[in-house]
Amino acid sequence: MKKLKIQVEGNYLIMQDLPHNCIFNKVVTGCGGTTIALTNTENYIIAVPTTELIENKCHPPKDKNGNNTVWEISMKKAGLSPIRNLFGLYGRFTPLLKKELEDYLSRDGVKKIMCTYDKIPALIPLITPTEYRLLVDEYHSLIKIYSYRKDAVDGVLDNFNKFKSFCFMSATPIDAAFKPNVLQDVEEYVADWEKTEPLMIVPYKTNKPYMLAANIIATYQRQGYIEKGTFKSYEAYFFINSVKEIKKILMQTNLTNEDCRIICADEYKNRKTLGKFKISTSTDTPKKFNFITSKSFEGVDFYSETGICYVISNVYNKHTLLSIDMDIPQIAGRIRNIDNPFRNLVVHIFNTRPTDLFGSYEDVKAETEKDFEYAKERAALFNQLSKGAKQQQIQELSKLSYLKYNEDKEEFAINDMAIKIELFNYKLMNYIYNSQKSLVNEYEKAGMQHSKVEWIETDNFIKKAVTKPTFLEVFNEYVSMQYSFDFEARQAIEQEYPFIRDALARLGIEQVKKLRSKKKVIETLNMLKETDRNIDMSILQQLKSLFKIGDFVPAKDLRSIAKQFGLKKATDLSKWLDLREDTKRIEGKVTKGYWISAFSDI
Repeated sequence: MKKLKIQVEGNYLIMQDLPHNCIFNKVVTGCGGTTIALTNTENYIIAVPTTELIENKCHPPKDKNGNNTVWEISMKKAGLSPIRNLFGLYGRFTPLLKKELEDYLSRDGVKKIMCTYDKIPALIPLITPTEYRLLVDEYHSLIKIYSYRKDAVDGVLDNFNKFKSFCFMSATPIDAAFKPNVLQDVEEYVADWEKTEPLMIVPYKTNKPYMLAANIIATYQRQGYIEKGTFKSYEAYFFINSVKEIKKILMQTNLTNEDCRIICADEYKNRKTLGKFKISTSTDTPKKFNFITSKSFEGVDFYSETGICYVISNVYNKHTLLSIDMDIPQIAGRIRNIDNPFRNLVVHIFNTRPTDLFGSYEDVKAETEKDFEYAKERAALFNQLSKGAKQQQIQELSKLSYLKYNEDKEEFAINDMAIKIELFNYKLMNYIYNSQKSLVNEYEKAGMQHSKVEWIETDNFIKKAVTKPTFLEVFNEYVSMQYSFDFEARQAIEQEYPFIRDALARLGIEQVKKLRSKKKVIETLNMLKETDRNIDMSILQQLKSLFKIGDFVPAKDLRSIAKQFGLKKATDLSKWLDLREDTKRIEGKVTKGYWISAFSDI
């Protein structure tokens, strides 16, 4: 690995071009590496793992002056960006999209095409690859997505050598143990930063990760923010790669579409799971609570002056287990605001599984490599068979994940990615998350590989934030809000304590403080309500002795009776009497008054 001298302005790389024919570890997320390929004078194909990344670049949430930009849904589609020289290629490669691309390619000037990994094979016949440089952005995703997007990854690895040059770029490169064989001999460069900001980690182990996330939300709702030292966070970004678990949190916390933004794949399965909740994108308006799946773990820009990143991992849902050397540093770099005091902070909430249920990683690695050697032996034997014998064997050998068949050469080759992804997933599920110590060790290892990791274990503000306050503490906070405009926080308290408004109005501040507990306040209010009910019944009985249904009572007389009960106006008796205002001639004079239509049911 070679150090690459770089020029930097602020936290951004200043380069004419990215290094060629190499793996480039840029070390720092959000440092403008992709922007170099997007804006220089070279023709570039920029391959990325998700459509969200392309939409984020073609339709950025901020304009060149840093102002928020709101895009209509109809504008956010594949094709030429409305604001920059960039063609976004993703989704279905329809005849219309192909025609738009051909029109773009026929124009004069530099060409910039940003596509998902799977579009590389389809794109090659439409261009002259030797006229384009290839940037495989967020290339660490190749190992992460291989198990469910094998063809997309193979399309990149089979074709990257056809371009004028290639650069596999990431701030969190693939560990040498899991690097694809085809990249083993590729030169590696690492950006030589004089100074990098530390990644601050708050590891928080709990038996119920999603319940803890709900408690964090409850704290934001109740007091409007979460406090760390002298800084306050008013927004939360939850990175959780499971739409089902997001829905559980939403239902637990009674959030609405006004409160939250959910960034996930816009597909039928997710829409059905979320029900009334709307699916958003990274370019939509931020909310107080933002839920983000792996669709936006890498390369997507978020803007928040006070947002904190929370990672939720559950060992019993493998989709939520994130790699410490790749996923976590990527997530830490998603919020772009330099002035956000929590910009490099990650709160990792997780649980662990029993350690005695699984073999050690080294034992499993040895066993897997033994099976891999057997597969290599079978492939070698197959390739020596006659054509007829090969036809008989193809179907059987194709079932082996460690082998892949090359139809052009009519032979089997070793699929090294299969064994690497198997070991990668095993290590993640059954080793890293089997104890807090293992997780911490993995963070320390990642810190040595990429940038400094700083542990926050003493001033654990999350523990303080999720510790449920006493009723009296909540009441004092509620009293202090009476003349503020933080309606959301007041409503959250009233929702959790429906009686608190009555407590303030009927008992007063000093009386509630003397009672102190929720139980005693409720008991006192109930006693008052029982007393009120007895008084109401007494007043009703007295009124029944004075009037009967169908009586007309002059307003003056009714007002006098109301005052006897401590009321100001005749209409205050409406609690006990159904009154209809009218006039009637009494002794030749028109008199204002009320007909008694019924007695109220107290």
